[in-house]
Amino acid sequence: MNLFQNVKYGMNCRETAERYGVFVNRQGKALCPFHNDRHPSLLVADDHYYCFACGAHGDVIDFAANFFALPLYEAAQRLAADFGIDTDRPPTKEILEKRRQQTEAQQLMENERLCFSVLSDYAHLQREHRMSFVEAYHKLDETEYYLDILCAGDSHERAEVVSYLLADGRLDKLKEKINGRDAA
Repeated sequence: MNLFQNVKYGMNCRETAERYGVFVNRQGKALCPFHNDRHPSLLVADDHYYCFACGAHGDVIDFAANFFALPLYEAAQRLAADFGIDTDRPPTKEILEKRRQQTEAQQLMENERLCFSVLSDYAHLQREHRMSFVEAYHKLDETEYYLDILCAGDSHERAEVVSYLLADGRLDKLKEKINGRDAA
């Protein structure tokens, strides 16, 4: 592996941005350091970043290159030095396994956010009685129960709710109900 691959496997954009003083909120948004930003417009994920205002985007090496105004090779060298990455050896099995586990955890978090968003919209419709009263009455308790678990449940409970909602297209059916009501 070369310097670029070792750096990309050894770190991620979010950790890098935070280490260099960019505050990233829970949704992965931050004030963009590449332009005069007053409202968070920079999305910082683990494997990339993208600014919706100025269009800056790329991977961890691009971030460092733009942040420090360095060529890509020098940015990769700086990252390796700052984060203690050995550029002569490929990443170990432990690092690769940790990266795989992070990816699975990130997917679960993304699914949790999606489920929470859809359930919140659905509960709003139920509370506003924009659907039949009988359906709203019977389903609101169940919807709020799932929302409570997604907000305060442990990781196992949240994973079960996400799995249940994604199975058999349940979440898609809720989305259709929400979109059908919004169009009416």
